[in-house]
Amino acid sequence: MKNLFILFITILSFNAQAQITSIFADEFPDSAKTRIGITAEYSLNSSAFTNQFISKFYKGSYIDTDQKNDILKRIRNTNQMGADLNFGIYAAFRLDSLFHKKNLSVFFSLRDREHFDARFSKDFYKVGFYGNAQFAGETANLNGFNFNLLRYQQLQLGLFSSKLDSAARWGIGISFLKAEQYMSVRAKKAELFTSEDGQYIDFNTSLEVLRSDTSHKGLGSFNGYGASVDIYFEAPFKSRFGNSKICLSVADIGLIRFNDNSLVLKQDSLFHYNGFTINSIYDLQDSTFKGTSQDSVISAIAPFKKQSFSVTLSATLNLNFETQFNRHFYLAEGIRSVFNANYKLLMYVKASVYFNKKFMLSATFAYGGYGHYNYGLGIFANLGKDFIIYAGSNNIEGYILPNKTTGQGAYISLIKNFK
Repeated sequence: MKNLFILFITILSFNAQAQITSIFADEFPDSAKTRIGITAEYSLNSSAFTNQFISKFYKGSYIDTDQKNDILKRIRNTNQMGADLNFGIYAAFRLDSLFHKKNLSVFFSLRDREHFDARFSKDFYKVGFYGNAQFAGETANLNGFNFNLLRYQQLQLGLFSSKLDSAARWGIGISFLKAEQYMSVRAKKAELFTSEDGQYIDFNTSLEVLRSDTSHKGLGSFNGYGASVDIYFEAPFKSRFGNSKICLSVADIGLIRFNDNSLVLKQDSLFHYNGFTINSIYDLQDSTFKGTSQDSVISAIAPFKKQSFSVTLSATLNLNFETQFNRHFYLAEGIRSVFNANYKLLMYVKASVYFNKKFMLSATFAYGGYGHYNYGLGIFANLGKDFIIYAGSNNIEGYILPNKTTGQGAYISLIKNFK
């Protein structure tokens, strides 16, 4: 029982970052025949944990009772958090003719991607940061706990068109995926009972744990393979406010198959343990557990089986309407949903102001996702000699009020056009 309980509490301390989807190469200017670019972006958000709290926890800094109580006020019966990290390079080439069609371009990209998401109950937080003594004679509800961590590398090839039926645009990308790391914990049932005198605990659980090969780690590891598809379409139309367009994209439709050295645990049991108490999650840093690796702790819980398995990617749907009110002002409204990722529907409004052809400033307001309210700022700048930069954050509030806000993120792309 001891090691099984440690697994659930240590999940919060795993270092996990992940992917942000970048669907297609940016549009060409009419004069460019080739475009190359590099991009880096990350995001982190939670429905409960503040940026200051996450930073302290990640660094192992002391978190006092007032700070824990402040988070407890934010905690709901069901909570979620997620993070994405993406680095990549891409290139796109305009073709004079392909399949006897003009205005077609081919592109490729190479990316390193990570994704993390989790769902947990209020009692999970209370046991993790206050201990189980408060539940003497009661049952802590840890049901529905869910944790996913995936890192992989992506090679994508695709086509996109600039003209189809009155200048509509479409694109499709097909990717080969190399799996590096994966871990998933799904607890359909997880109930922790502590006796009134604290002499024993009962842990009733039904869970599944999946892990990639733990003997092969790092960027060079090849623990599985997969494929995915991205699809994009936009169509212009006239509205009473000005030129408008509707854009629809679906990214990461695919799966990864992990090899036969992967680990699978399926457990449906009632554990009874005498004389074991965790005062807080920081007990895991006590000398009792020093020298004990994550792998040895998890392996001691129950027998893992070496077995291959498949993982469905977290597909992203994005739909928005954009209107050009005049040559300087654009407004877009949209929704974004990420499937299989503990993600809530995100609704957003984005306003863009073009001061001239070389500089644009945008502001975004959104609600949903892994957190609640999201505020973003972004810029576009033509640096001259056909160099372009995009930079910004979809959660700028995280850097302004880290002790009050739960989201943070940043992105940057540097692009070179060749005529």
